[in-house]
Amino acid sequence: MTPEKQGQSALLLSITALLVAIAGLGATQLSVRPAASTPPLLPAPANGLPIGPPIAIPLRAQAGSGESDHTMFGGTVSRNMINLKDKVEKFPKEAPPWENAEELKKWEGEWLVWKADLGSRAYGGPIVAGGKVFVGTNNERARNPRDTKKGGDGEVERLDKGILMVFDEKSGKFLWQSVHDKLPNQNVTDWPKEGLCSSPTVEGDRVYYVSNRCTVVCADVNGFANGNDGIKTEQYQTPTDVDIVWEYDMIKTEDVFPHNMSAGCPLIVGDLLFTVTANGVDENHINLPSPLAPSFLCLNKKTGQRVWKSNLPGKNIMHGQWSNPTYAEIDGIKQVIFPGGDGWLRGFVPETGELIWQFDANPKGTVYELGGTGDRNDFIGTPVIYNNHVYIGVGQDPEHSTGIANFYCFKPNKKGDISKFLEGPKDKNGKLTEVPNPNSCEVWRYGWTETEDRKKWAPRDFKFGRTMSTAAIVDDIVYISELQGVLHCLNAKTGEMYWQYDTKASIWGSPYFVDGKIFLACENGDVWVFKHDKAPKKIDGVEAAKDAPDMKTARAIQKKSRGEVEKEYVLAKIEFPAAVRSTPIVANGVLYVMTENALYALKTK
Repeated sequence: MTPEKQGQSALLLSITALLVAIAGLGATQLSVRPAASTPPLLPAPANGLPIGPPIAIPLRAQAGSGESDHTMFGGTVSRNMINLKDKVEKFPKEAPPWENAEELKKWEGEWLVWKADLGSRAYGGPIVAGGKVFVGTNNERARNPRDTKKGGDGEVERLDKGILMVFDEKSGKFLWQSVHDKLPNQNVTDWPKEGLCSSPTVEGDRVYYVSNRCTVVCADVNGFANGNDGIKTEQYQTPTDVDIVWEYDMIKTEDVFPHNMSAGCPLIVGDLLFTVTANGVDENHINLPSPLAPSFLCLNKKTGQRVWKSNLPGKNIMHGQWSNPTYAEIDGIKQVIFPGGDGWLRGFVPETGELIWQFDANPKGTVYELGGTGDRNDFIGTPVIYNNHVYIGVGQDPEHSTGIANFYCFKPNKKGDISKFLEGPKDKNGKLTEVPNPNSCEVWRYGWTETEDRKKWAPRDFKFGRTMSTAAIVDDIVYISELQGVLHCLNAKTGEMYWQYDTKASIWGSPYFVDGKIFLACENGDVWVFKHDKAPKKIDGVEAAKDAPDMKTARAIQKKSRGEVEKEYVLAKIEFPAAVRSTPIVANGVLYVMTENALYALKTK
């Protein structure tokens, strides 16, 4: 297995090194950490810095800002993957034959606004703000000869670097880029060729992102076009380089040890910036080099000074941490919500880091195992806030493939441990049991947790698989996809499943709602478009087939149900010529699809 393996994660990810390490240990399965005990309810330490004015949510506008700019992952601080502003009057129903120049030219004339070449990997973004488009990629299509070298055979080689590229929103013209060298022990902390995986956040004339070097960067959205702001010692200072205002080194300052990748989209609320640090295990996937390092960090967005930090997952981090924080005000309580590498979500007081509540997103007694065969998970997807409720599914590094998982809805309006269950005594086999938690805030969970829930003739052993996706929730309908390629349509209030559809390909991005449609991209390059229905039909092939006399009959019934979903809800499938490990978005009337090597801006009217 080589660093070129086409399975690395979007935002993300601890990847091929895992299997290499396992092979080196001569093991295919190794139980390393049982379900963590309830973490201590202690406030996260603050460093005594002044907090500043009360939080105000609206982001400041920048000259040239569009009516429906997509300024961060999820579009807003609630991270809900929906766009309630744009209209999509038309969209491609199919792709052209990409190798047929004449047909391709005709298709581009009808649909293409512009196209920009990226590197050979692209996970971060696209983010559209202030007349610019920001994407994270690598340096495999170097835009500056400085970032290349001649090999021994005289051929030009691209240096491996993390890149944030910036384009003009109207024309696609390349404007500037940030170029970050790789960390020295890159196979462990900065995986080769993965580039910059962070989706940036743009506020006014500043762009904030997490670099591949595990630094939080605040930069001028105009690069050096309007002079040199902030620090004056940038490594690269040509007209197309980044103008860094401040940079916070989480390795040097906080002793963070990122596992394979630093990723995450900074959350900005008022003058505060929040991010997950990516602290994780080492190359052996057992030792945690920095258990005291913070997993969650709050900085002053203007100065880059630390306001508070928390290492609450502590020694219970299972692998890495690549999700994103979310902001909510629930029943008058302002809170920033962090997904932890121990499988717990936590809500903190934004200004101080004081812990408000915590929620275990795994059944008690579950165990994390190297290689993905265990049943305890952490988070790749991001929590979504909808009607004062939190929605999130659990998952793992995609290199671990799929497995049993759950999707949760809970309303955090209490303090302390608000999980559905507390730890009970161990059973005769030494496995932890569960006892009801009187302080529980869980509303529902979607997924099989008990053997009796499993329907006869079900095509797999679980109802909901591991997910890297973040939910789109609109009209009390939840759309959530999973790594194995299945899109689920659920009732947001009850968790009832209306329908599901198997795209037959891995999904690293998220479903995205706009103008009555759900856009969903797959790793094989397919972009699906589904119809949104405020009152969805109930189409459940597994339920319909449970009383079938044999498997052949059951599969025929399930196939018929799939056809019903397809007829009722599938609007289009557009086959792009390269993998898509990101989420299609619409901003200011333009549909953006980012493959691993190109960004397409497409017409919607």
